[in-house]
Amino acid sequence: MSVNNIDGKLIANVALQTFGTTKPTKEQLAYVLTMLNPSSYLLKHHVIKGHPITFHVSGRNSAKANAHRPWQVQILNDQHPDKVIIKSRQLGLSEMGVAEMIHFADSHSYAAVKCLYTFPRLCGAL
Repeated sequence: MSVNNIDGKLIANVALQTFGTTKPTKEQLAYVLTMLNPSSYLLKHHVIKGHPITFHVSGRNSAKANAHRPWQVQILNDQHPDKVIIKSRQLGLSEMGVAEMIHFADSHSYAAVKCLYTFPRLCGAL
């Protein structure tokens, strides 16, 4: 689901189906908003080394340069089953892959999904 396709009617409909109510509460609507895309889910529920995950670091705080990864949002929210990413090392994509899998398992828990994440194999490295 593309973030651009999310509107108030969709959010209300998902809340109605999720909670089985005709009038969802603010808390229920907030829950649905958080669950609709992986980046919002991670901002709410995921930590790395005990610190909340971030994608954007305002200003030019060099101490937090590793946390400034705004390009991860688009990769996370792309729900295509096949993704190919050309990248350099240490960009946090393994962490994002695991986190995306956790979001998938949580948002599809009604179907008792089972997940397995395998880390990429290093080609030619021993």
